[in-house]
Amino acid sequence: MRIERLRTRLILLLVGLLALVLGAVFVAVYSATDSSAERQARQQLQVGANVFSRLLELRAQELAGATEVLAADFGFREAVASGDLPTIRSALLNQARRIGADEALFFDADGNIQVSSRMEVSGSQVELSALQPLSTNALVALIDEQPFLLVDAVVMAPLAVGQVAMAFRLTQELAEEMRSLTGLEVSFITAQGDEVLDRVGTLPMDHAIASLETPESSIVDVDGEVYLATRITLLQQDGLQVKAQLLSPLEDALAIFDLLKRELLLITLIALGVSSLAAYVMAGSLSRPVSLLAEAARRIGQGDYASMVTLKRSDELGRLAESIDTMREDIAERERQIAHNAFHDPLTGLGNLAKTRERLADSLSAGRSGALVAFYLSGAEDLIKARGQTFYSHTVVASADRIRARVPTNSLLAYHPGQGFLLVLNNMETDQAVITTDRLITILSERMDNDGMKLNLEWLAGVVAWPHHSDDPDELLRQVAIAAADAHPGPMRISVYQAKRDQDYMRRLRLIRDIHFAAQMRELSVVYQPKLDIASGEVRQVEALMRWHHSELGFIGPDEFILLAEQTGSIHKLTQWILGAIATQMRHWADQGVELGVAMNISALDLDDENFVDQVAKVLEKHGIDPAMLAFEVTESALMVNPERSLRSLHQLREMGISLAVDDYGTGYSSLAMLKSLPVQDLKIDKSFVLNLAEGSEDAVIVRSTIELAHNMGLKVIAEGVENAISLEWLRALGCDTAQGYYISRPIAALDLEAWLEKNRHTYKQTEHS
Repeated sequence: MRIERLRTRLILLLVGLLALVLGAVFVAVYSATDSSAERQARQQLQVGANVFSRLLELRAQELAGATEVLAADFGFREAVASGDLPTIRSALLNQARRIGADEALFFDADGNIQVSSRMEVSGSQVELSALQPLSTNALVALIDEQPFLLVDAVVMAPLAVGQVAMAFRLTQELAEEMRSLTGLEVSFITAQGDEVLDRVGTLPMDHAIASLETPESSIVDVDGEVYLATRITLLQQDGLQVKAQLLSPLEDALAIFDLLKRELLLITLIALGVSSLAAYVMAGSLSRPVSLLAEAARRIGQGDYASMVTLKRSDELGRLAESIDTMREDIAERERQIAHNAFHDPLTGLGNLAKTRERLADSLSAGRSGALVAFYLSGAEDLIKARGQTFYSHTVVASADRIRARVPTNSLLAYHPGQGFLLVLNNMETDQAVITTDRLITILSERMDNDGMKLNLEWLAGVVAWPHHSDDPDELLRQVAIAAADAHPGPMRISVYQAKRDQDYMRRLRLIRDIHFAAQMRELSVVYQPKLDIASGEVRQVEALMRWHHSELGFIGPDEFILLAEQTGSIHKLTQWILGAIATQMRHWADQGVELGVAMNISALDLDDENFVDQVAKVLEKHGIDPAMLAFEVTESALMVNPERSLRSLHQLREMGISLAVDDYGTGYSSLAMLKSLPVQDLKIDKSFVLNLAEGSEDAVIVRSTIELAHNMGLKVIAEGVENAISLEWLRALGCDTAQGYYISRPIAALDLEAWLEKNRHTYKQTEHS
């Protein structure tokens, strides 16, 4: 059941806490008491064990003296020296009776038992199973599987002629005597392995602890009574054991603490009662003002910020009331600010994306038509890189101020960070919206002075109309972004949304997504286009070209997906894939005895990758490919992206032995000085200059001068785009080194290439001599 009243909950909480604390103290002291009692009992047990050991030693010393008296007796020594066994036995019996020994033994000089006090006839056998020193004066022995305390003395006549020993059995009487001296229950246990041979003690035999495997100090239960037990090993030899078991009743040690426990319990109960009464009074003094504050907090939670919160107290509750009232005022102000910020951009003070979406939804639900315009600053990223984010923010604010008062009545001007301005034009057709947009772009593009810097800004815009294009706010926002992306500086600075462009945009997004998985889905392949050595008429090298056949969209042209790969960073993955595929094919050709070099295109992003050169080296080493058989072609524009880094990568590749060529020469920006600094061996003339050679176009002049220039710089020339025999013969006449084009062969698969090489082995040699 849930308790609703604060006062009751405070009482229960305080009493519960007090009970918990007092209970913890009680348990701690109680446990400490038990622990102290047990520790005291263990100390008592240890003292008793020490006393027990000392008593055995004293008994042994006493008996040893009596044994030495017999060994020193002149008559006894004479009997020993003469071998008078009856006299020796009589002396042993007399001495054993005198000192109370249970057994008297005489050993010859070799340690054999010659006489025993129990022998009726000389030569009877006494079995001595084990013998182990207990102290300097005594030993423990097993005689006829019974434990004895044994003391011995050497018989000198004048040399050692034997040894006399007195044995005292470890009996129940001895255990009773030990209990009276130590206060402990004493038992003597004799065992062989796990089998008990003999057991005597102060406890009844059925109550004694039979197991010899219990710890030397432990708590044991004997017939419902708890003892602290310890074992003293007197003898352990060849599987035979003699142990003394000492037990101390734990109840006796704990009895003296029972009164302390009862007093502790009484004190705990009294403290709990007094504390409960104090908790009841304290809860009453706290519940009423807290209830008043709770009611005030409830009103604030419901949005009532007008009622003041007061409490006429000078203590913490009074100060809490003042704090709650201050909080009431702060929350009221903050909610006003949050409500404003939720629909306004903090930088410009204009409406934000949420405000734009709300206005569109209102217009659509009211059945009104209109247009949505998105303005964005062309070159914004370059401006940020050149001048910084703060300068760009100032530019945005100044631009907002320019058009804030110029937008039509009943329209909404908003700003979306990272995108640009959004303009909602209600009750306006597309043509009218374009005219309004053009007027605003003209204002935005006027020369601006920002922080002493004159700026000529280029603003672009996209326009979408509702409900013609869509009746969904989010869809209109998406469409206007596509339209704005289609705008370009100049006459096309305003672009109206077209459905076809939407399809192209969705296709582009899908290709960007799927290009990451093209290799994994086995959609990529490589084709090879032969490169003809014009002088010899042989094909010594081919160019490897990547092809992508999408599982659903079909064939994707290289001009489309290579550009997307570079823009999205996927080009590295594609380069690694085609490099591995080419190396595998080259290894296959080499194993078949086909010596054929392969050239492939690389991107500016590949040259800018610090790991690219190492990756190429690892692939070549893995497949055992001679670097001289591989060639890389790089476009002029790629070399201009990061010239320093690109040049370093090219030098590293050249040092490996890889051939290098400048691709599509004549369409980029490379200069003669740059060509001279590049570690390239080939210059590849773009096919746009070669296609029309047969028609005698002006491109022939460019091709001729390029060949002469390249040869003068020590470079070989590759002409791509050879479409007919006239162009090939014309290039031969100019001394061009290599030709490539559909006249020679289209790009074909590796298997088809092998057949083509076999079929056309002498074709171009014949052309050379014709």
